[in-house]
Amino acid sequence: MSIYKSLNIPQAMRKIVATFFAAFSLAFLATLPALAQSAQATPARQAAPSPAMKVAVRRMLDAMQFPQLTRNIFDQMLQSVPAMIRQSAQQQISMDPKLDAQRKARALANAEEEIPLAIATLTQVLADPTLIEELGDEMVPLYARFYTVQEVEQLTAFYQTPLGRKMLSTMPQLSAESMAISQRVLIPRVNAVLDQVMRAATQSPQ
Repeated sequence: MSIYKSLNIPQAMRKIVATFFAAFSLAFLATLPALAQSAQATPARQAAPSPAMKVAVRRMLDAMQFPQLTRNIFDQMLQSVPAMIRQSAQQQISMDPKLDAQRKARALANAEEEIPLAIATLTQVLADPTLIEELGDEMVPLYARFYTVQEVEQLTAFYQTPLGRKMLSTMPQLSAESMAISQRVLIPRVNAVLDQVMRAATQSPQ
């Protein structure tokens, strides 16, 4: 068995990628126009969207140029992925009490070799041509739970104003930076909890 397998780096990398996807999802949803402001609200409408609502949301998505906007967000976020995964791997390996300095160095080297595969996997997921279409479909019931038809129409009108267009044009960069913030704030806390669990598990019972 190689040191790579003995250190279980592929499994660790899967955890890192899963955590990244969580941060990615948080950043993506947080930067969707209008939904960020209503994320804490309690949805009052649980019924299936009405035909009028479906039309209104579709028109809003057209005004947002949703497919291109989402693709730009994905592309911008992917530029930050290698550094983020590398940082997460370094944090997890450096805090592993079971590894001495030599094994940590080998684990870091092996993790570095694994990063391109992780990036390729993420890229493949995000390049799925049906992904953006499915996301668009999910936006209809999502907005319908929080907004009335009139409110969606008002949002559509806003996205056609100079400020609305500016919001949309800056959304990819905001998403990437939001993801970096989520990762920077979230990962250390997750790793700290994992470190506590690992230390407790390795302690001899009293």
